[in-house]
Amino acid sequence: MSNKSDQFEIEIILNYLNSNSKKIFNEIILAKKNNMWATIIVFSLTILDNIFHQNDINDLVEGLELNNIKYSKDISWLRKKRNEILHYENSNNDETIGFFNDEDLKIDSFKAYNILCKNLIKLHKSREI
Repeated sequence: MSNKSDQFEIEIILNYLNSNSKKIFNEIILAKKNNMWATIIVFSLTILDNIFHQNDINDLVEGLELNNIKYSKDISWLRKKRNEILHYENSNNDETIGFFNDEDLKIDSFKAYNILCKNLIKLHKSREI
């Protein structure tokens, strides 16, 4: 993706966010530039959770649609990945061994970022930019 289209995407996303979430999103941009893959995953869900807990969330989408978004397969995947990073336990479970492989984190961070963008659009689809 070119630098101009990246900047356009960033401007659209920033327009959807409150001031606290904008600061976190700017950290995601820095994390992308510095290959900080786990940060992107954690902060992507943090922004969505901030929005889910806003007092005016019902002004964005109806309750049923909000629940569909909050409990979607994508958000559940993102929450699971975030929890694996923040609550990692070294266990005998072979599934968790190697989770912090840099290439896997990179792939997961791209998916997390896409989930963030897609759901911001869903949450703000009735709002004009």
